[in-house]
This record gives sequence, C-alpha cells and structure tokens, in this order.
Amino acid sequence: MYRIITAVLITGVLTVFTGCGGSGLPDGKVRVSGKIMLDGVPLTHAGEGNFLINLANESLTETSACRFDPADGTFSLVIAPGDYTATVQATDGFDEDDERRGRVIPAKSLVPKKYDSLKTSDAKVTVAGNGGVITVELTSE
Repeated sequence: MYRIITAVLITGVLTVFTGCGGSGLPDGKVRVSGKIMLDGVPLTHAGEGNFLINLANESLTETSACRFDPADGTFSLVIAPGDYTATVQATDGFDEDDERRGRVIPAKSLVPKKYDSLKTSDAKVTVAGNGGVITVELTSE
C-alpha cells in the first residue's frame, strides 16, 4: 500500500512540474536568456543595488521582468515570441532616507535615464519562436 501511495504522489508531482506539453512553460511562452550591454560591454557592477530588466510589447499585452546578474549582465526569463522594448534599472546602491531634510536621496543610476521608461527607451529586441539568446544593447548617448 505504501508503494502505491508513493508512486501516485511521485507521478502527481512530475505531472505538475512537467505540464502537459513536457516543457514546463505556459502555453505560447518560450525561455530566453540574454545579456545587457552598455556601449558594447556587459553591464556589470560589483556592489549592491537594483538590477532589473523588463521586456514589454507595444500594446503592453506581453511583459516579463526579472533581476539580472550584476556580475556579468546576464538574465533569463519566460515570455511569448515577438518584438519588445526593454527597460533597465541598474543602480549603485539603494535609495536613502534623509530624515533631517525629509527627503529621499536616490541611488545613482548606472544607465541613462531614458532606459527607465517604455516611452523613452530605444532598446528593442525580438524574441524568436523558439526562444534562445538575445542581447539588449544600451548606449550612454
């Protein structure tokens, strides 16, 4: 009896993790890995801070965000194939409360301000039907 219950539990757990299609991904989504480049070199930082990337299509019906690795600028996320605008947040440290003056001192951004907003970002990427690897190109200009 114990073996039957164990076999049923294991089968149930494997079904949950692999899904009906066996890929473990939601329908219509693909896994993408990538690297964020600033002026042709990986966007890296050795200290603490916020390190986020967001991909969104023009109609905002598809979006995906994740933390990127500040050691080498790499990331991995799941999203539908298509054309996207990337926004990137990378800071040298965190915002600080200045209690004496009653304000917040923002952390220093490591990327130009235009990459904070979908309206101003010019970083475009295309996610292929099979996912794969993408590069997000940022410039200091």
